[in-house]
Amino acid sequence: MLEGDRVVSIRVLVDKHRLGTLAAIRDLPIRTPTGVIVKLSQVADAVEEPGQIELRREDLRQLVGVTARLEGRDLGGAMAEIRAKLAEDKSLPPGVVEFGGLYQQQQESFSNLLFVLAMAIFLVFTVLLIEFRSFYEPVAIVFGAVLALFGTVLALWLTHTTLNIVSFLGAIIGVGIVAKNGILMLDFVGHLRAEGLDLEEAIVRSGHRRLRPVLMTSLAAALGMLPLAWGIGSGAAMLKPLAIAVIGALCISMVFSLIATPTVYYLMQRLSAKPVLQKLTPHE
Repeated sequence: MLEGDRVVSIRVLVDKHRLGTLAAIRDLPIRTPTGVIVKLSQVADAVEEPGQIELRREDLRQLVGVTARLEGRDLGGAMAEIRAKLAEDKSLPPGVVEFGGLYQQQQESFSNLLFVLAMAIFLVFTVLLIEFRSFYEPVAIVFGAVLALFGTVLALWLTHTTLNIVSFLGAIIGVGIVAKNGILMLDFVGHLRAEGLDLEEAIVRSGHRRLRPVLMTSLAAALGMLPLAWGIGSGAAMLKPLAIAVIGALCISMVFSLIATPTVYYLMQRLSAKPVLQKLTPHE
């Protein structure tokens, strides 16, 4: 309560005569936000525990750990709901509540995995740059590989699988796997152009020629992951999100490798080969 320029803390206590036994505590009436009166035993478990033998402090502030066990809920959704509830409570000053435990570990792991994903894309691009000795092919291949991440997101959404650390690893693995489809495609384009074919005909012929290898390798890898994605075998439940993420990337990459990657490569080649118009002055 604000009294003048001074904040006075108010604590509401129950009559000690009503707290003589544990059963009396369980029978304490509580008014819900809707106005309904319920007993404490209906919403909480009252158990006896020994008093605190130590007080934990951090930065000279008393620290109290509040833990919870989730059942049938994902960690991200539960934390979003907790944050929303705490934001509605205006009585809590800022900086009082800090989130740790598994949630903090998850956020740190996601940050590290984002760095790993960026490094994976950079390393794939570097290897392709050394192999093709040109910027056009690496950019087109990496563009198609990054687009395969949409397949991962789509597969997770269709199977109602949460985005966790394991599924994130599957997305990183998928980027590395699907890059080989673009390599198969554009490497053959280079051979055909060396034989004298123009750009459009070389891309079309390469698409016809590489369609079967791309389908065979992608389907073989996806089918090999299918038992794990189905949850067959011991420990499969833990690696199931990884398999689903990889399968989604492989399935969508079959389309992007044959359409998106050649299209980007064609556009870059055409833009680089665009003739420069010069104004000629006729001689009198």
